[in-house]
Amino acid sequence: MSNEKWINSDALYREFGIAKSTQAKYRSEKSIPYTKIGGFIFYSREKIYAWLEKHSFETQE
Repeated sequence: MSNEKWINSDALYREFGIAKSTQAKYRSEKSIPYTKIGGFIFYSREKIYAWLEKHSFETQE
């Protein structure tokens, strides 16, 4: 994993396993944090970690 603050869709898939089609769905639902500049999509690694934490839950064994 890189220490870069911003990652693109390819890196989001490689690092977090979120398929590009799922990323597009989440963006259209406005459920995943992202930035769009000149047609390019970027994700803040810090915000993705926070988003994952917000959407996680504990299982009971």
